Amino acid sequence: MKSVYLIAALAVLGTAGGAYTVMHMMHGEHHEMTVQAKAGQLSIGNATARFLIEGRPGAVFLSIDNNGSDDKLIAASSVEAGRVELHTHSMDNGVMKMRAVEAIEIPANSRTELKSGGYHIMMFDVETMPEKGSTVPLTLTFEKAGDVQIGAVVGKPDGAHNH
Repeated sequence: MKSVYLIAALAVLGTAGGAYTVMHMMHGEHHEMTVQAKAGQLSIGNATARFLIEGRPGAVFLSIDNNGSDDKLIAASSVEAGRVELHTHSMDNGVMKMRAVEAIEIPANSRTELKSGGYHIMMFDVETMPEKGSTVPLTLTFEKAGDVQIGAVVGKPDGAHNH
């Protein structure tokens, strides 16, 4: 089922990096997204990266608002990683498994969330573990909208303990 968004407000919260915040109303709930880049009718934002252990892959999560026709995220790359893949999680005999996918559908007039436990971007062979608060550059390639450059802000991993 496709979700239809009504633009409720557009607020400019500063122009650092060209980011701005868009608020949407979906099924009576407000959903906010900090837009970091646009490609055609796509707005990409809320990009964050999570790296848990030095030498292990990292994950990138983000939101894509599509105010046009269907599209697909078909690839991602980064100068910070030897290999970048599109991934999803699935249940297999009661075990959560991660697997690479060829593309991520971006339905018309909807928001697609790349998040923990669902679709996400995996970064492999990262030479140096990025520091919290730094930005990891990514190029996202869409079937129709083409390439778009974004920066994913490195955050504290979920489940990390404060010491």
